[in-house]
Amino acid sequence: MSQVRESETPEDRVVETLCRLPPKSLMRFKCIRKSWCTLINTPSFVAKHLNNSMNNKLSSSTCILLNRCQNHVFPDRSWKPEVFWSLINLSIDSDDHNLHYDVEDLNIPCPLEGHDFVEIGGYCNGIVCVLAWKTLHWIYVILCNPATGEFRQLPHSCLLQPSRSRRKFQLNTISTLLGFGYDCKAKEYKVVQVIENCEYSDTEQYDYHRIALPHTAEVYTTTANSWREIKIDISSETYCYTCSVYLNGFCYWIAIDEEDFILSFDLGDEIFHRIQLPSRRDSDFKFSNLFLCNKSIASFGSCCNPSDEDSTLYEIWVMDDYDGVKSSWTKLLTFGPLKGIENLFTFWKTDELLMETAGGTASSYNSNTRNLNYLHIPPILNQVRAFKALIYVESIVPVNHPPLSAATSCAHEPRSKSRNLAATHPVTRIGICLPVTAADLSLPRVCLKHHAFDSPYQSAAHPVFCKSDLV
Repeated sequence: MSQVRESETPEDRVVETLCRLPPKSLMRFKCIRKSWCTLINTPSFVAKHLNNSMNNKLSSSTCILLNRCQNHVFPDRSWKPEVFWSLINLSIDSDDHNLHYDVEDLNIPCPLEGHDFVEIGGYCNGIVCVLAWKTLHWIYVILCNPATGEFRQLPHSCLLQPSRSRRKFQLNTISTLLGFGYDCKAKEYKVVQVIENCEYSDTEQYDYHRIALPHTAEVYTTTANSWREIKIDISSETYCYTCSVYLNGFCYWIAIDEEDFILSFDLGDEIFHRIQLPSRRDSDFKFSNLFLCNKSIASFGSCCNPSDEDSTLYEIWVMDDYDGVKSSWTKLLTFGPLKGIENLFTFWKTDELLMETAGGTASSYNSNTRNLNYLHIPPILNQVRAFKALIYVESIVPVNHPPLSAATSCAHEPRSKSRNLAATHPVTRIGICLPVTAADLSLPRVCLKHHAFDSPYQSAAHPVFCKSDLV
């Protein structure tokens, strides 16, 4: 345990202790004292806790957020989509080098009922952007924090049109791209969406009747809680087929028009950029996914094995020195051939790759030993759809308060004096104020009961809610 500085006050020690606790414990501690509840809700504390979580070098495990869907078929042959969310804590034993993992099923309290398709649209600072598809023409976007149980359903798009009866030369709109991240300049979270527009020359609406129109784009900001149209200059035949990846104020996707490329979006300047992928001579080589690798953008690429058409060779490339326009690439790894690989997700350790294998099974592949370990994640699913996985850092970042900087504590910004937060922020919160357990007090060993004081953070500008309300 680090030596206590003489200048430290009891209040400082409480802050240092609480900011190292997991979110579930903090939600319990909010019910102990009003002053702690107020403290935990302050922007400076949330930022400090997030910074500790993202730079936690003491943890030997990696947390993965896993989302997958399946169609549940009833005896009358009707069906209903089911969505499963899980947190997986993966670790490698330092002695026997065996893979260990724990699975925790999540009940994300989002209004997902009655939707045909649900998937992860983006992730940033513990907040997950969830897409719930009702039809190809109409989607619901939800921001949620799985660790705190808080979520916000965004207002409907200002550009997407609901599905209507088929008519000639009638505008049809489809969401073709969506990204989520933090604008470091404006200090707020944003969602960007690109809309594919077209019309048909016949009511049958076959592909050869389709007339492509210019794409349109819009941005949602958490401060305004509304969408607004922005400029976009890409080909009307551009399509994106990967989940967005956020890094340092930019969102990234793999896109295709006449060739595969990376489409990036600067959340600060709200400008789209085109980035060339590494040049490969193999005609069948294809880049299939983006992920973060040591705080850089990386991409998986693959091609058929010339000596065995049923197996695939893989490469991982890392983007270097990206300034928003130009970039260079370095090949990080070549591995394979492998069979039965459906999708590659990310490195969760230096040499451990998380991937989806045939049948919708999550697996971990060691690039050095070439061992493939299957992860048993109940329930066993058949016909898995929308299998997504990403490295997840738990946080207490709210989806209804003024956004925070991920790197440093923000200046103190008072909230509205009104206690009716629902009037301006359509947020629903589930009650998770649970009794404090011995496990909550196990992280750092400081006797919190010795510091029962009224915090200076408590004020009329910071109303205290120790019970979660259903808004």
